[in-house]
Amino acid sequence: MLRASAKKTNRPINLLSIVDAGVDPQLEWGRPLLEFTDALVLRDTDELPVARQRLLDVAGEPATVRAAGCAGNFQLMNRALDAVLAPVNPVFAPIGQELGITVPAHLTPGASA
Repeated sequence: MLRASAKKTNRPINLLSIVDAGVDPQLEWGRPLLEFTDALVLRDTDELPVARQRLLDVAGEPATVRAAGCAGNFQLMNRALDAVLAPVNPVFAPIGQELGITVPAHLTPGASA
């Protein structure tokens, strides 16, 4: 979703920042956004208030609320797809390869569950 949004609005983005904290995301508020979403997804109760405040300080409340909603929706979709062992759509393989993510064999299209 983030990559598609960046393309649609002609904004640069470096998705490697998702898997490597040393990489600049190239987005306005990119680092605070990643820190906030990481704290949410990892349920880091110590880091979440700090990361939320950092994002609020640079992006404002509307953007922070949207970020929380997007992260929550993404988690919901992932859990639902995981629950039914839905295979990963092959169209996303290049993104996974770019990020160094290996799709587990049981989620590879055509694999038996």
